[in-house]
Order: sequence, then structure tokens, then C-alpha cells
Amino acid sequence: MSGAVNNFNIVFYGAGAIGATLGGWLTQEYDHVYLLARGDNAEAMKSKGLILYEKANTNPPPIKVKVIEDLTELPSIDIVVITVKNYDLEEVAKDISTKIGDKPIIVALQNGIENQKILPKYFSKIIYGVIVLSAWRDKPSVFGNRGKGQITLGTIDNKQRDLLRTISNVFKLGFPTKITNRLQDAAHSKLILNLLNSVFTLISPELQNDDEIYKIIKILAYVFLEGIKIAQTAGYKEHKLFNLPSWNVWEMVLTANKNTVLNMFKKDLKFYFFNSMAQDMVLQQKNQSELESLNGYLLSLADSYDVEVPINRLIYRLCKEEFVKTPFKPLSVNYVWEKINKNLKENL
Repeated sequence: MSGAVNNFNIVFYGAGAIGATLGGWLTQEYDHVYLLARGDNAEAMKSKGLILYEKANTNPPPIKVKVIEDLTELPSIDIVVITVKNYDLEEVAKDISTKIGDKPIIVALQNGIENQKILPKYFSKIIYGVIVLSAWRDKPSVFGNRGKGQITLGTIDNKQRDLLRTISNVFKLGFPTKITNRLQDAAHSKLILNLLNSVFTLISPELQNDDEIYKIIKILAYVFLEGIKIAQTAGYKEHKLFNLPSWNVWEMVLTANKNTVLNMFKKDLKFYFFNSMAQDMVLQQKNQSELESLNGYLLSLADSYDVEVPINRLIYRLCKEEFVKTPFKPLSVNYVWEKINKNLKENL
């Protein structure tokens, strides 16, 4: 490392919604932050600065950020925070390893556990982060969010505690950060929540009435509770993550009356359609998603423990069928609801 904490050079590799938002927050409190971006996003941030707004864009003043387009632009890099998606992670790891070797601390902020398979092939000092943050990109250099959320940091073997404290102390300057000795419980608790991304991507946000809103909430509950069953069978325990509903709340959805359920979820439902998978498939019309590394991983875990999860298998199959269509268009909630009811009857 290259000196005191306040001299660490930190690069956020990937200036999408998460990387730009975290990097922008930290930049305002810490001098040595660099955002690695390319293309129109890099040009816009260099010329106009970075706009970060919470919930509604009220045209806040731009944040002046340091932007690089290649790691070789800096003489030394101490910490690389990788914020790209799982499907880009191997390529990014190779780029970092080729250009700066195994010198920096790597902080991995991907959903799921795919990063635990890829990154140890290239690096020895790895901190994993389970992030609770809803953020989205409106256009180059303009990003919205729902508040600062929280990052939970840990290591696979609960070693490298000094590195954990170092990263946590720096991150806390810009956003809430905590350390856990239960990384796998935290990662799998977040993974279960990430199952819902596929539902919010597959189903159109154009919900016409309370009946349709109630249907999507019920679908979410079915998916989530099956995810809990997978995790518990595999030996993982609930790890409470910042501001997220506990597992028993979702059990209540299937037994509470309709008005109670709507009052609990309706007001915040629209924000969940901004999840990262929906941004990839709906807003940006990419031909890539994290379906395999999130839903596919948990289904493979279910297979290894012979856990029956018919609703998750149905959602996964529908996503596989629909995501390859060009352009991808979300399905109506009524169509998916009918498919689920048919599936439930067949599995009775």
C-alpha cells in the first residue's frame, strides 16, 4: 500500500449506476477517487460533471469527478472497487491483472457469489461487499437513487481483518458501511432478494389497478419464499440487511388480507422496476442479463438439495424464453399470474 489512508488512490471500475453513485458520494469527502468510464458517459462526466439526485431530479449542482478511461493513466492504484455486472467480471479481472497485477486491494460489489469463483484466480487481497442500494442511470453522467443504503463488507474466510477495517473506514466517509463475519449468509440473503429482479423485469410496470398490483406482490412472495427454502436447506441463515423486509414479512403476504398487503408494498413498488436486470433488458435493450448468475445459481443449489421450487423454475423459464426476443417486451402480470396458477395446480 502507498501510505496513509488519506493517500490511497481508489478507482471505481465501472461508472454505471452503482459505481458512479458510490464514487460520486465518496469524491465529495475524499480526494483520491477516480471513476473509470468510457464512451459518452466518460465524456459527459469530464465536461459536465456528475449529477446525482435522490428519488426526483431537481437539477442539483454537478459534482466534479476525476475520470480515467484506462488503468494505465494512474502511476499507482491502491484500491479497485469493481462495480461491473457478473457477465463482464472475467474480462475486467483480466484487464486489472494484466495492467497492475496483484498489487491493489480488490473490492467486489457484484450480486450473488459468481465473483467468489472468478476473482481469486487473479487476486489475493479481495473484499466482498453485499450492497443495498437502488440506483439508476437516466442518461450519461445523470444518475438517480433512493438514498445511500448500506454496504456490508466481508471475506470468505473471515481473515484479512486489517484490510476490512481499512476499506470500511474509507467507505464510511461517503456512505454507510459495516463489516460482517457472516459473508455467505449476507450474500445469500441478498441473492434471495435479487430473485425478485427477474419478476420486475419479466412483468410490465404498467399495472392498471389494485388487483394487478396485488397479483405481482403475491408472485414476489411465492418467488421469495421458495428462495428462502433453498437457502435454509443449503444451511444459510437470514442476515438482516439494511432496510429490507425480513423473511417472515413475506410469509405474511400469503396470509394477510389484500388491503394490508397493498398498504405495505404499493407505494414503493414503482422503484423496484428500476432494478439492475430491468435496466439491462428493458431500458438499455442489452442481450445480456444476470439471470444465470442469480436465478440460475439458486436453481442449481435447489437441484443439489432436491428442493422443489416450481414458481422459480417457471419464472426462470419464462425469462429465458422472453429475454432472447428482440426487442424484449415485458409480459402482462395477468399472463404470468395465469401461468403460475396453472403451475401450482399441476404441482398439488
